[in-house]
Amino acid sequence: MTRSLLPVAAGLALGIAALVVVLAVGPSGERTPAERSEALAAELRCPDCQGLSVADSPTRSAREIRRQIEELVTAGATDDEVRAHFTARYGEWIRLAPSAPVLWVIPFAVVLVGLAGLGAWIIRHRNGEPAPPVTGRTVDDEERRRLHEEAEALDA
Repeated sequence: MTRSLLPVAAGLALGIAALVVVLAVGPSGERTPAERSEALAAELRCPDCQGLSVADSPTRSAREIRRQIEELVTAGATDDEVRAHFTARYGEWIRLAPSAPVLWVIPFAVVLVGLAGLGAWIIRHRNGEPAPPVTGRTVDDEERRRLHEEAEALDA
C-alpha cells in the first residue's frame, strides 16, 4: 500500500512544480504596445485611489500615468524600464505586485513542503508498530483447539 502512494506523491509534486514554473515564466510571445501598456498600467497603483490600479482608476492622475506609460512604450522602453521609471518617481509603493518573484513562489513551496511532510507522516504511521495486544484475557488450549477446527472447516 505504501508503494502505491509513492507514484501519486511524486506525480503531485511534479504537477505542483510544473505549475510554479508556468506561473513564474508567464505568457510567452510578443505583445503589441497597447497590450504592454495596459498590462503595465494594471501593475501600477493609482496615487489617488485606495487599492486600484492605474488601469482601473478613472482619476486624472491615473489617466496621466497611462499616457506616460504609452509614451514610454512607444519610445521603445522595456517593461522593466517603465516599472523602474515609476518606481523611481513614486517609490516601491506604486507597484501593486511585489517586485521579487520569490514572493510568489513561497506559497507554492510551503504547500509542497507541507504535502511532503504529510506524505512522510502517513507512510511512517502506516508502517509503524502494530497495536499492542489486548491484555486481561488469555486463550486457553481448549479455545485454541476449537478455533483451529472452525478455521479448518471454513477452508474445506
